Amino acid sequence: MKKLFSVLFFCLLIISCQSQKITDQQNDENKAKYFSGTWTLVQKNYKEDGETKVFDLHECMKRYELIFKNSDEKSILTKTFATGKDCEIKSRSDDFLVLINGGSFSYREYDLKKVEQYKIYSQNKFSIIYGDIINGKVTEIEDFYQRKK
Repeated sequence: MKKLFSVLFFCLLIISCQSQKITDQQNDENKAKYFSGTWTLVQKNYKEDGETKVFDLHECMKRYELIFKNSDEKSILTKTFATGKDCEIKSRSDDFLVLINGGSFSYREYDLKKVEQYKIYSQNKFSIIYGDIINGKVTEIEDFYQRKK
């Protein structure tokens, strides 16, 4: 009798774990669909001495874009940039395979593996949170992106 209960408990445990994996996978697929499209950088915040400050974007930074595409059940990320006088020089990165898990992106950009946290604020706005150097200090930065129409 104990063996029967043990086997039954083990089977229920396996079924329970499998359903959790399916739910997590569906959530990640929904997030991949959410990000699909072109997003423009609209604001950059950073923390200094415990206070959140807004970084003034120069004109070229306002043309930075993230482009997410879904292809064969994979998410692809491309970044576009504008530089030069009057931001006339346009460039773009290679396509990167991006994994969207929970509240983070992970991808390999050339020889660097990047893991960045994100927050979804609305259907048309999200942010990426990462650490970088501003004014000679390592600080937390939050870049806000808006869906391009």
